[in-house]
Amino acid sequence: MLVRLAEHLAQFDVLVTYNGKAFDQPLLETRFRMCRGQGAPPDPFGRMEHLDLLFGARRLWKLRLESCRLMELENRILGVEREGDLPGEMIPYCYFEYLRTEEAFKLVPILHHNAIDILSLACLTAIVPFAFRSPSTATLRHGADWIGLARWLQQAGRREEALALFRRAVEAGLPDNLLFRTLWDVAALEKRLGHGEAALAAMTELAATRNPYRAQALEALAKHYEHRERNHAMALEMTRAAIEIEDSPELRRREMRLQARLMRQGTRLAL
Repeated sequence: MLVRLAEHLAQFDVLVTYNGKAFDQPLLETRFRMCRGQGAPPDPFGRMEHLDLLFGARRLWKLRLESCRLMELENRILGVEREGDLPGEMIPYCYFEYLRTEEAFKLVPILHHNAIDILSLACLTAIVPFAFRSPSTATLRHGADWIGLARWLQQAGRREEALALFRRAVEAGLPDNLLFRTLWDVAALEKRLGHGEAALAAMTELAATRNPYRAQALEALAKHYEHRERNHAMALEMTRAAIEIEDSPELRRREMRLQARLMRQGTRLAL
């Protein structure tokens, strides 16, 4: 079987799988090594590129879907629901029944299950790689999916593109648990890109409402008013507002420093 597999794969340069990098390929590589002395050829995977769609699928859909199992994506992304299919956990049982009885028809449900897997994989191959190749024209409809793509672009250093997709995600509509994190990401990216006014506006928006990032936004505003605008009174106000939400030694030191500066300024004015 390994010889036949190697012969079959010889005509291909790219392997497309779903969780194949972590499971199928290492398992087969082990089998090739174990059977080397029995005439098995060297494993063919070293020369092949490997596209495992699980990683891209998780990036795109893990924020929206509870599971990124292939059958879950069939149902939620491709709009397909299997009928009369053999459950995956039953495949070993059917295969061992075939080995025991040598009745070939017992393999039919397994082959049918695998054929559907391959068809679904082909459909996902028409979606996932194209989303990463051309993010701005990806056919995504949910804000959470745009976030997944934007985070990948951000990790890849493509910050301008990531910022545009984060904004698109906000416009598409997000639940609160994703909205405030995304607004924070937008503010942080605006700052890194040197968009001072946009970053200030985003931080001010976060600081104005109750959310998990409010204290961080207030602290960022305090730094801005202290170091950029030299408005120590406003910086102190932002610092104290942050302390009320989430006290910390760093914020206390900033409060004391700002109080001291304001006192010195008042003394100079009095003189």
